[in-house]
This record gives sequence, C-alpha cells and structure tokens, in this order.
Amino acid sequence: MKNEDVIQYYDKMAERIQCPTETRNKAKDFSQYDIEFMKKRASKQKTLLDLGSGTGLLINALVDDFKHITAVEKYQNFSKFISTSPNIEVINADLLALPIKQKTFDIISLFGVMNCFNLAEAKSIYQQAFDLLKPGGSLIVKNQMGIHEDVTVNGYSEEIGSNYFANYRHVEAEMALLNTFGFTDVRKFDIYPKEYNRWENTHFYALSASK
Repeated sequence: MKNEDVIQYYDKMAERIQCPTETRNKAKDFSQYDIEFMKKRASKQKTLLDLGSGTGLLINALVDDFKHITAVEKYQNFSKFISTSPNIEVINADLLALPIKQKTFDIISLFGVMNCFNLAEAKSIYQQAFDLLKPGGSLIVKNQMGIHEDVTVNGYSEEIGSNYFANYRHVEAEMALLNTFGFTDVRKFDIYPKEYNRWENTHFYALSASK
C-alpha cells in the first residue's frame, strides 16, 4: 500500500488553501478536545515537538502552555497560518526524513497524521519519534483507527471528491507497534463525543506512550 493519492490530495490543497480550517476535510471540529487533552499534559518547563502541524489548529492554542514548541509541517502554505510567537519554531519538512538532530523533547504529538501513512512509513516515523523523545517523555498519537481490524481506504472518496488513501490500523495493533520501538505504558483514550465517530468499523482514539 502506498500513499501517493493522499500526497497528491494535500499537494492540491496546499496550492489553493485560503483558510486554516480547510485541512479538516469536512470533518467535525475536534480542536477543543485535542487542546484540552494536550493542556492537561503541558507545562511551562516542557518542550513540544508537533509532527504534521498543518495550519496550527492545535499548537496555536498551546503557545502559552509550553516552554518551546517545534512544529514540523511539510507544506509551507499550511504552516503560514501557524503562530509567529517567539517560542514556536516552524520546520517545513517531510515526516519520513526529519532534519532534527542532536535534540530531544519532553512531548511529541501526532494529531490526525498517522492514518496518512502505510505501516512501513509508520514504523519509520515512530522510530524517529522514539529517538527524539527524552527519557521519561511522552508520545501522543491521535487519529481514526480500526476497531476490530485494519481498515484501508484506497480509491475515490465521494465525501471529499478526490482519490484518497488512509490506513486506519487496528487500535490494539497500533498500541503493540509502539511497544516494539521501546515505548512503554501505552494507553488508549476515548475523548470524543459518539457522534464524531461516523463509521461502524473505525473510531477516533488518542494514544499516549512513555519512553
């Protein structure tokens, strides 16, 4: 399985984006739940690495909650909406080849990102995340996941009017995958209202893991 379709989809979106909320892909607004979830784990003494920051819908609300935030976003036309606060650094880069070396973080977050990558790509990202996380630090992953098995969308989506790829891996398998990279205390959180989960075979979960 490859994700050329989702890359092309976001390439086109980046070319024409006018409003930061366009990256939601017609989905309900999760922002308040994501922000509350992160604020409970934030600290003025902690650093945050947010991977796949998009237009900053999450991190723009966390500027005052962390000592420093490093935001990695592939598309410059997305990251132009991210806050210019002095404690936010924006890096335009592909998550499969992070240019961050010799630096570690207290918290690493991946919100609405991992379903865009196939299993091999996910393994690469999780390995990089583990290497960049401080001992005792936390990884937070939130996206739609399969309830009983992997669910893959690979073709034309009527809802967004485009070819699309998404790999909603089985939630228990995703938790086990994190363990294989050395993450411990992997936990599952169901923080969203029922109506946000529109499909019978997938569910939005947040996972936390420690190093």
